[in-house]
Amino acid sequence: MLVNYAPGDGQPDWCNASCEFVEEGNADAGSALAVHISPFDALLNAAFVSGPGKPYHVVHAAAFDPRTLIRDSGGKLHINLHCGWAASDGRIVVRRKGALASVCIVQTEEIPEARRDAIDLEIDHDGIAKYERLCEHAGLFAHADSHCLLETWTEQQRHRAVALAIQRMPGMVPVGAQINQVALFDPEAAQWHFVPIEVFFGEPVRKVNA
Repeated sequence: MLVNYAPGDGQPDWCNASCEFVEEGNADAGSALAVHISPFDALLNAAFVSGPGKPYHVVHAAAFDPRTLIRDSGGKLHINLHCGWAASDGRIVVRRKGALASVCIVQTEEIPEARRDAIDLEIDHDGIAKYERLCEHAGLFAHADSHCLLETWTEQQRHRAVALAIQRMPGMVPVGAQINQVALFDPEAAQWHFVPIEVFFGEPVRKVNA
């Protein structure tokens, strides 16, 4: 997940986490914590959402205290699980503010007051299954090993891989384009892969727009 640090009086470790509205454009529906299965996708996302004086950093979701988010969402923990990047005919879809459009699912769990001092962040099996299916269709059968390898890379190696991913993007299209693919990047081979959007949904899709 991504955070930017915003320490304040009496809160030296305070940070803001990257979130998405549960319902686009509807703040009353609550915010979902943006979580990436792929640590590389988190690094790539950080490169696009960071701004001057507001850098985003990748941290393990287990290190984040979600109690404020749960309280603001009426006792619910919403998770926006990123599985890949939205694409249209071999080009990556970019949002109006410059961030890449994500292909994701939202999972919601009621968190009783008694459990809020020890919250286990569990990813829904359906989300994992969708991500695994995308990787298999892209031929990325060793994606779990790649995730582990990324943990051993130096910060310089990670920055170089992110720069290469951006350099090798085959093109970009603005939000509003028809999404017919999910894009995945293999940091070991430094190669983009595009999978039909139907693989993510597990069924034929007539039309999906970002």
